[in-house]
Amino acid sequence: MKKTVFLFLCFSQAVLAQHKKKNPPPVPPEKQFEYSLTKEELLNDELKGSQWYFDLKNYDQIQLSFDKNKAQPDVLYFVDAKNFRININQKHCKSLIKGTYEIMKKTEEPMIRPVGYHPFRITTPYQKCVDKFSFFLLRNLDISLDEKGQVMEMKTIEEVAPVHIISI
Repeated sequence: MKKTVFLFLCFSQAVLAQHKKKNPPPVPPEKQFEYSLTKEELLNDELKGSQWYFDLKNYDQIQLSFDKNKAQPDVLYFVDAKNFRININQKHCKSLIKGTYEIMKKTEEPMIRPVGYHPFRITTPYQKCVDKFSFFLLRNLDISLDEKGQVMEMKTIEEVAPVHIISI
């Protein structure tokens, strides 16, 4: 009987030793610095339902201009206050890019962008013929409208590394 109890105790200790406390997975840095923008800080309501035309041939990986000229083959359509759709109609590339957007309004003072802020998030699968353009949309962009609301410019913002001062 003593041997049975002793074996049971040894077995239960071995089983309990197998169950280690699981640590939760680390939170990615983007989630640590979660941001939220109010409707007043965004252009989304002004842009919803609008169509902007451009020619992907004019894309130079740094900036791209959009306007209301329907003669251009490619279209950026802001479906509603959250979703966008881009139709690419080039000779060797017919593609559809979908996703969500949050475009900040320009202000007079220098803009401070929240950590992890990107105006566009693409939800469609990877498409080889528009990979460079998709990468452009995923970057940190400076988006501006002219006074008449007829031309929109998107430019990449160079991310400057923080300056470290070393004192001797």
